[in-house]
Amino acid sequence: MALLNTSYHVLLIEDDPKQSELYAELIREVADCKVDVMSRAIDSSDWIGRSNYHLVVIDHNPAGGGVSGFILLEQIKRISPVTSVILIAERASIEQAVAAIRLGAEDYLKKPFNLETFQLAVKRGLDRKAVFGENAGASSFLNLLNSCQMISASLEQKKIFGIIQSYFSRELKCACSAVYTMDQEKLVRMDVRAKNDVNELSGQDKAMLEVLDIALHASNPLPGLAKQNETYRFIERGQMSPPLFVFRFQCSDPLDYYLVCLSPESPASAEAFDSRLRMLKAQIEVTGRNIAQYMGVHKLVYVDDATGLYNTRYLNYILEREISQARTSKKPFAVLFIDCDHFKLINDNHGHLVGTKILNELGAQIRKLVRETDIGFRYGGDEFVAVLSPCDLNTAKVVAERIRSSIEQELFLSNEGLNLHITVSIGVALFPDHAGSKQAIIDAADHAMYSAKRATRNAVTIAETPDLPAPSAEVTNSPVPEAPPQNKKEASGA
Repeated sequence: MALLNTSYHVLLIEDDPKQSELYAELIREVADCKVDVMSRAIDSSDWIGRSNYHLVVIDHNPAGGGVSGFILLEQIKRISPVTSVILIAERASIEQAVAAIRLGAEDYLKKPFNLETFQLAVKRGLDRKAVFGENAGASSFLNLLNSCQMISASLEQKKIFGIIQSYFSRELKCACSAVYTMDQEKLVRMDVRAKNDVNELSGQDKAMLEVLDIALHASNPLPGLAKQNETYRFIERGQMSPPLFVFRFQCSDPLDYYLVCLSPESPASAEAFDSRLRMLKAQIEVTGRNIAQYMGVHKLVYVDDATGLYNTRYLNYILEREISQARTSKKPFAVLFIDCDHFKLINDNHGHLVGTKILNELGAQIRKLVRETDIGFRYGGDEFVAVLSPCDLNTAKVVAERIRSSIEQELFLSNEGLNLHITVSIGVALFPDHAGSKQAIIDAADHAMYSAKRATRNAVTIAETPDLPAPSAEVTNSPVPEAPPQNKKEASGA
């Protein structure tokens, strides 16, 4: 293979020193390269932001813990679209390979792979950086192409907002950017940081966002853009405010959203810039329609009709996601297992239709009582689950107690004149303190809930920690204890 002449900078993310040595040797056979090796993917985003890498090679396990190679790939492409990325995995599927290529990966190799195939992928990646990195026009086109590619691969509106921010940060080299919308003529800044983002906003970032908010309020351009149906506008510096750029778009809902950049640079060619923005806007709108259709199907598949909460299919997905993120961020999450006390009496005395209506009101109560970042599920019958993320044990206890006490005080079906009272027993389990897997965390919360059932009902109980005494119920205004049920079915109905 002919050697490339230019000197390159490569980042290799691999925790096995022997593998790192092999990859580095293969890369240096292709070109004159400075190879940085990093064993922890969680630290790499800072390095990528500070270093102008031509190529990043990531050896990852899609089924294992730690930062997902796909998350890292997306972060790299947001920071530097011209940086090539090769993913390597021991267990890989066709679907994962397609997903990686759609996110902008140069190649996705499954072990064991042919060494020459790896070197060809390296050469293509280095060539791409050499071509696009040195040509401003080509670099702008690749920035647009990469952003459109990432947008088309996304089914989350919030993630698309982040991609748009990254695009304009590179296109206009602005000091800061944010996405806004109008809620009854009130300006609202959208929080577009994903839950799996490794780094929190710095103090300087927060200060710049405050400057952006003040500048936007001072110039107030958003109503004018909507009224005149403008896609974008550059706003010149005022006496008391810096220059701004505003891009208006719609995504998966009919709301107007506004990407606002602080102190942007003027594009070299206004005509080329206008053309790129029309292409970007068209991609956002097409993907937005796809998201709307997906959410319609998503609701049919994952939402429980009786309660409006998610069902167990979606619970399985969320638990897998939260476990992966908890291992990455080292932040715990909590599972609450919620069961109605004596619900069988409701069905026996008032009929199953009344019972279903109460479940619907109860689902609405759970949605209202958990935090904005939390998700509620109907587990089955009169059993519910809430996943609180991120969440420590003290916070989980506070949320659980709020649910228990609020439901105890609620009058159900008061609009039908029934004014029914119900109570719930709640088990609380924390990942990874009480369990280390998806099924184990559900079982831990479930067993804790049944401890409350056996003790007093209308109580919050913390799961048993390994090597510690059995859980004890934390009771508030509980009824007189009854004889413990003989089996789980009796407990659920009692």
